[in-house]
Amino acid sequence: MSSETVFSMQAPTLDNTLGAVFLAVIFSSILFGISTLQVYLYYHFYPSDSRLHKFSVAILWVLDVLHLALTISSAYHYGVWGFGDLVGLGVVVWEIKLLVAINVVIILMVQSLYAYRVWLLGGYHHGVLGYLVCAAVLGGFAVGIVLAYATYSINSFAEITGISWAIYACFSASTTIDIILSAAMCFYLRKSKGNERALNSRISTLMQYTLSCGVFTSACSVACLFSFVLMPNNLIFLSLTFILTRLYVNSFMAMLNARARQRTSTTTLSISGVGSSPSHHQLSSFSFPHAAYVQRTVSVRRDWEKPAAPPPIDVELQIQNHGQSQSPASYQSSAKYDWEVSPSPTSSAPTPAQPMPTYTYARGW
Repeated sequence: MSSETVFSMQAPTLDNTLGAVFLAVIFSSILFGISTLQVYLYYHFYPSDSRLHKFSVAILWVLDVLHLALTISSAYHYGVWGFGDLVGLGVVVWEIKLLVAINVVIILMVQSLYAYRVWLLGGYHHGVLGYLVCAAVLGGFAVGIVLAYATYSINSFAEITGISWAIYACFSASTTIDIILSAAMCFYLRKSKGNERALNSRISTLMQYTLSCGVFTSACSVACLFSFVLMPNNLIFLSLTFILTRLYVNSFMAMLNARARQRTSTTTLSISGVGSSPSHHQLSSFSFPHAAYVQRTVSVRRDWEKPAAPPPIDVELQIQNHGQSQSPASYQSSAKYDWEVSPSPTSSAPTPAQPMPTYTYARGW
């Protein structure tokens, strides 16, 4: 059997064959290191997360390890063991066939987890959008099974044109599902916005994460599709699929690690008045429903012109968020509140020689 029969690549060169595979191995290794770090951070910061997410993250990482091992093995086969053999370069080895199957499993698993999160965001009123997301993921699952089966039916890259319809369908379905998932998640997140500025800021950040992840995976899927359409007789499109799988794993892990954790915050009072020096009072910590490291600075100004009555105060509240939350960036906001002031029974207007009287400030957070 001649090399033209087995491997009929148009002008095969090291650049579009072994060079493409070599670069794919490098980028895949880098992305694998990033995903491994994200997995460690996930288990470190979210030990009480749901069992579904913990189990899914573990399975995704194991599949990612297996995928990288097969990628390196296939690169070694074509670049070292079969170096200089054009006939051997045209053979689809078992590592490539298994890589395609693992690609399908990882992508569909990540898309299913995204669909599950969209379903939870929709609550009990999913409407047409929730069912559309589920139908799209199930359709992608069927297309992926067809592609994996078609890949196992060929023995050389020259036969890949016979299953081009399955490759077109798979990449097109993957891109479409990513767009639907991103749009649905942003839609439900947008509906979750309320009057709380901090919460709205976190929701906006989550929407940015969702759109960014969807754009990265969709762009890579489109690149795989166009590279196969324009250059079906080299290994560039196959190399891009190696990177595509890593992007799916990293995008999902980034979404999980972007969530907020329940934290406590500290409120600091800075009080200054006529005839007295400024003083600072540290109040006890409060637990807020929107998790983060939150520092609230309250500035209180008092008017002692009418000492017989409870002194009116003007309160300015500044909120600054630190640490890990749904929004990786800090936010700062300010607001004014009306406080109820209850003077102590023995309190009176201070003089420079008198100590600062004690007041109780009651305000619901």
